[in-house]
Amino acid sequence: RLSPNAMRFRSPFALLVALTALGCQGGPKRLDPVPQEHEAGVTKARGAIGELKKTLSGRLQEAIKGGGPASGIEVCASEAGELTSDLAKKNGIEIGRSSRGLRNEKNAPRPWVKAYLDEAAGKPAKDVKPAVYDLGAKLGVVEPLPTQALCVTCHGPAQGIPADVKQKLGERYPKDQATGFAEGDLRGVAWVELAK
Repeated sequence: RLSPNAMRFRSPFALLVALTALGCQGGPKRLDPVPQEHEAGVTKARGAIGELKKTLSGRLQEAIKGGGPASGIEVCASEAGELTSDLAKKNGIEIGRSSRGLRNEKNAPRPWVKAYLDEAAGKPAKDVKPAVYDLGAKLGVVEPLPTQALCVTCHGPAQGIPADVKQKLGERYPKDQATGFAEGDLRGVAWVELAK
């Protein structure tokens, strides 16, 4: 005699539906290789990440050239969020940056991004490859952000950070965890979520 729970699955179709639902609960699936039907979305996401990196890097260099590294911190604190939001609206996507060592708590990683960061922990940036995830109705695209020479002034070992930069970081980011990086380290990631 079947139990009441087992009775629900007397139909092969009901059992198939139940097993399919269970299979979908495993979390985001990494797509490698990326199916052809998602290539256009991935290209769009990578283009947006490239634009974000170019825009933020340009503003940082401009600010640092005009007022030194401490001025760069102001760009990150005051402008980066708005620049990112504008880019998201323009492209009809969600986009952001994150890291295992956060400076701005607003950049905390989404669960699928955290899984990628955990997997990449301790590896040099050159050994970390971009990835694409199936998030159900959306795609997730993530790319590593290596620590560049320019980044070390504000993100390098604490003893090497200039006093005025330390002061500004303390004012803007009292819970800063984003120091101790060397050139070539994985500083963080840029990510995009977009509808399939």
